[in-house]
Amino acid sequence: MAIWAQQMMGLRSNALQCLSEMDGITVQENVNVIEAVTAMMGQEVEMANAYQVYAPGGWDDKFKAVEQTKLCLRNLKQIFGDCTPWSLDIFYREGWGDEKAFHLDRPCSTTCCCICRPVANMVDAEGNAIGSLRDPWDPCCGLGFEVMDAEGHKVYDMNSGACPLGFYCPFPCLPTLRDIKFTITDTDGKEVGQLTKRVPGMFKHFFAPDVDNYIVEWPGVEQPEHRALIMAGTMFIDFRYFNDNSNDEDGSSTEESSDA
Repeated sequence: MAIWAQQMMGLRSNALQCLSEMDGITVQENVNVIEAVTAMMGQEVEMANAYQVYAPGGWDDKFKAVEQTKLCLRNLKQIFGDCTPWSLDIFYREGWGDEKAFHLDRPCSTTCCCICRPVANMVDAEGNAIGSLRDPWDPCCGLGFEVMDAEGHKVYDMNSGACPLGFYCPFPCLPTLRDIKFTITDTDGKEVGQLTKRVPGMFKHFFAPDVDNYIVEWPGVEQPEHRALIMAGTMFIDFRYFNDNSNDEDGSSTEESSDA
């Protein structure tokens, strides 16, 4: 048991060490053919989301994330939206191969407008708290998220500003519609990084419009645990606002549909 514990501590250290040495990350959501085809047929079948996390430049893969939500719960999102729980495992890909490094859990809630806003909790492979992510109420129609540490103290805000055009009219050929830029600021209001949600190429956009890429730069974020939270934050943002395939004629499964 002692040897196993030492190995798991080494895994956690390797994953965090990897994050501490990176200038940023590129997160690419995987296309699921079954989900895309069923959406084009008019009734999307929600499959498990999956993401690849690369070093800047998008070729050296470091982590991968795979949704662990059961099939029935995944498809209940089309009915209950914000209230439906989901979970995600993040695997470290170097050294030993795909080994679980972090777990992200978004529990069931009774979210409606400003009531019971969604929170996702993050732990390491041993169950030790890393922190949490929260989507607070924004009356200015912007996209804003809070990053909390393991003690529940807010350490960063990620905010798009009011009414980002790329949210309401995403299109891959125009930069103002292709990208949504989130400024990452600390508790003193100092900018420490930037997260960009990007619509991928034209073909992928029309075949699977709910698949997006995320580019993160974090020059002012020093703690690797905080970098792990921001990495998970890209997936939290995707689940919250960009997980609905518009090819589905009945598509209204994004969580924000219940915020209206």
